[in-house]
Amino acid sequence: MPNLCIVGLQWGDEGKGKIVDYYADRFHSVVRYNGGSNAGHTIVIGKRTYVFHLLPSGLLKNKRLLIGPGVAVDPQTLTEEVEMIRREGHKANLAVDGRCTIVTPLEKAMDSFIEELKGDKAIGTTKRGIGPSYAMRALRLTPRAGDLARGTFDLSSALKFYRSLMKKPPSMEGWTESARTSLSGLIGDVGEEIMETNEAGRSVLFEGAQGVLLDLVHGTYPYVTGTHTLASYVPASLGIPATSLGDVMGVAKAYATRVGEGPFPTEIHGKVESLIRETGREYGATTGRPRRIGWLDLVALKYAVKMNGVSTLALTKLDILTKLKEFKVCTHYDVDGTETAEFSRALPQLSSVKPVYLDLPPLYGAELTTARLHRPVEKFVEYLEDEMKVSVSIVSMGEERTATHRRVTD
Repeated sequence: MPNLCIVGLQWGDEGKGKIVDYYADRFHSVVRYNGGSNAGHTIVIGKRTYVFHLLPSGLLKNKRLLIGPGVAVDPQTLTEEVEMIRREGHKANLAVDGRCTIVTPLEKAMDSFIEELKGDKAIGTTKRGIGPSYAMRALRLTPRAGDLARGTFDLSSALKFYRSLMKKPPSMEGWTESARTSLSGLIGDVGEEIMETNEAGRSVLFEGAQGVLLDLVHGTYPYVTGTHTLASYVPASLGIPATSLGDVMGVAKAYATRVGEGPFPTEIHGKVESLIRETGREYGATTGRPRRIGWLDLVALKYAVKMNGVSTLALTKLDILTKLKEFKVCTHYDVDGTETAEFSRALPQLSSVKPVYLDLPPLYGAELTTARLHRPVEKFVEYLEDEMKVSVSIVSMGEERTATHRRVTD
């Protein structure tokens, strides 16, 4: 079996954690390749809910867990998660690449400081220090995981830099030793391990964080995350051959959500917005902030599918549509009086485009079973396949692990 990359196709919060957990049985290792503790991947088993910010979502399937060089690691968060799962009776078989960027209290403070400087133009970050940590990496001022573990990195230059910008940077007293303890025994070479795993005939599952539309370069800049979110970032992030990427599965909600500021063409307000948010429990897994709600945007989704070379889709939150008496999808944008289905063409003016909607037959009250999709639901899934030109392999109809219908068997 080839390796598999699971990537979010919207603005994050698509339900990637559940899909990674669902597929993890088939793979030897699960690898986080981007982002940091600003991610919130949720897995629900019975009445127990797990939220992972740094640990890969294969943990509950007892898989080998790898955190790759492209991830920004907050040692404090990592320790908290490892302790959390230990209390639950689980153990993390984990390695952290020595080249991972480290998030210190300085980056967290800088994240808040920058947001305050921007005032009403703030982008609404999680304030977890992810963007500043990647910036400090580019400036060669922040430690890497291996540097901390070996005790070979001096933070004095970073402290001088931050003191030149902030009147009172946070205290770093005791942080270095605490961070070193958090990483003790975990440092490894993730890229090399992945290649050895593949050479032994075993497969790897790559777990993405955030979503395509938040990519630093190809997303809705400047309202984006601090790194790359595309599937094509996997080889560059992990230091493995491009041919090791394998297949790409995209995850998309049956509607759209967004956290923070930035353009959101299909955003809706009012009773339907509130119904979707409350029924779908659309609150950030990392911040608890209410997510903005919108109709499914096929223009943006086609852009994400094409750019990532997606071969199959996982469709989530379909159960929420069965609570709605109306159902729309955006098929085109009106850009200055001209209709377009090309997201890249509209991107420079995305905040002012007008969505062109198609009313679809509502799925209100439709029966959902994991054994099969009843005809109204199947028709919508087939419509989506026809529009995206890729198959829908998985339909998620609830948060719980077992509330999953598999359409394509292999």
